[in-house]
Amino acid sequence: MPLFPPLQLGKLVDLAKQNRVAPVYIFIGPLEITLEKAKEVYRVLQEKGSVLETYDLRDREQKKEFLNSKGYQEGLFGSKKVYLIILGPEDIPQSKVEEILKPFREGLQTFTWFIFSEKMEEDHPLYKFALEKGAIIPYYAKKKEDLLEVELLATLKEHNFFMDKKTAALFLDLVGGDYFHFKRELEKLILYCLGEGTITQEKIWEIVVPLEDSALYLLGDALFNLSPEKVLRTITNLLDLKKEPSEILSYLYKYFKKLQILKEFLRENSELEREESYSHFLRLWEALKENPLQEIPKILRDSHPFSLFSAKKNLQKVSDLAFVFDLLYQAELELKRDYKPPLRVFHNFVFNFWKNLRSASLKQDSKEL
Repeated sequence: MPLFPPLQLGKLVDLAKQNRVAPVYIFIGPLEITLEKAKEVYRVLQEKGSVLETYDLRDREQKKEFLNSKGYQEGLFGSKKVYLIILGPEDIPQSKVEEILKPFREGLQTFTWFIFSEKMEEDHPLYKFALEKGAIIPYYAKKKEDLLEVELLATLKEHNFFMDKKTAALFLDLVGGDYFHFKRELEKLILYCLGEGTITQEKIWEIVVPLEDSALYLLGDALFNLSPEKVLRTITNLLDLKKEPSEILSYLYKYFKKLQILKEFLRENSELEREESYSHFLRLWEALKENPLQEIPKILRDSHPFSLFSAKKNLQKVSDLAFVFDLLYQAELELKRDYKPPLRVFHNFVFNFWKNLRSASLKQDSKEL
């Protein structure tokens, strides 16, 4: 198995399904991409009973454990073992490389190695072995966007979709360089366009949420549409990902500031405010943007139309946003002046927001009666 360009990854998956498994797979390129793509191959092996063992050599303790272990170990009850080795700035010592390769040279293969590296020289012993008897999957590119373009083309081909160059460029511009956001939005787009052979720019504008809007949209929208418990879970996940509490508050402030500006804009453009169909809303919005006499605040002009449409729906649930800014101010004081634990601060904010929202909803229902 020689070099396999990313577009041929599917061939490696098919070979693995046929029990034609390489002893060594080397994925070279950005780790967030290569780690995700390798799953397509080693999950096939897991489904066949292989046991997965991972060592991240960027971590000192894991590296020490790996270097002190044997070059290979058979899984329980004779099952094949799959090793995932994530290389750090320092390479594997030559003695360890020889320990890894020796069983293969002796004709043994009760295990498989997946090696991940940002960059690996062609004269490296593991590279040379994989080039002859394994598989090398290089994700080389000057820019990460180029790798995402390759991934886009491969996914479209897999699902029998066509997208012209301008449309592909639009999609890549909107989703930015974050691989997981790219993947999530691409999966959503494909589901949205099932049954259609061609994906157009119109479809992309209708469904794809840009990376810049994503955090604001998801967190702000969650407050209006999810239970307090689920919103708190979302915030807890952000905190676990090392997001600063002040940064989360900033997200929320910007979201509600945007809602306030949108509310005033809709008051002046009642036709847009009344529109309940997104496709009609989109046409009206584009017409307003093209009108040279129409003044549109920059925060709205730079926003994705779908996020504005969703925000408009959220505005229908509350008549006044003043209470939100009071709650955000109180949360900031609790964090910066009172030094309260962030999770307690956000707990207070979320449940007070939910009580005010529920109260507003009850008042609206009583007026309709």
